[in-house]
Amino acid sequence: MTGAATTMLADALAGRSSAGEIEAALLSQAQDLPRESIPELSTVLEGYLNSLGGGVAALAAMAKEPQIGRGVAFAAGSVLLYLVDEDDFLPESEAGVLGLLDDTYLVHRCVAALRAAFPQLGAPDGYEPPDERSVAVVRSLLPAGVSDALDRTCENLARAAALFAGRGDGMGVGDAARLPLRVAQAVAALGGSR
Repeated sequence: MTGAATTMLADALAGRSSAGEIEAALLSQAQDLPRESIPELSTVLEGYLNSLGGGVAALAAMAKEPQIGRGVAFAAGSVLLYLVDEDDFLPESEAGVLGLLDDTYLVHRCVAALRAAFPQLGAPDGYEPPDERSVAVVRSLLPAGVSDALDRTCENLARAAALFAGRGDGMGVGDAARLPLRVAQAVAALGGSR
């Protein structure tokens, strides 16, 4: 990550994104909007972006859960890689602090998808997901298709986490009885590709 992007990420994780900084970034993106329409949006986005650290902490706590932690850690690792990627859907180098919107969205949606995949997971202590209004605002602000792509990513990560964690009865991904190879299907696929 670049120096500026690293600083923005660290500030967001520490809950230090300011409404003024967000307002300036929004105005640079939409110079044709009346200035008085931006402060409320900036305030909503400030709260949203400043929740990033709580979302990352929630993923870390969930990854420590007995029996399912390995699966959750798999998903959380993928999310964290996206978080530090310089070339994600909305790069911080181009969008400034607004470039963290997709990262924050992915973190919170992954927490939600994992909690849906593992009903035994409660909300980690202190975790407060963003309210529905904030989520709706961010979905409408992100470039077209980005929130849907991130939602699908979270659903797929949660499915992979469930496979990786096993059935939750102690059987994990390494148990041959749980995940047998599908040799017959592979042979059939060979016949279909000739």
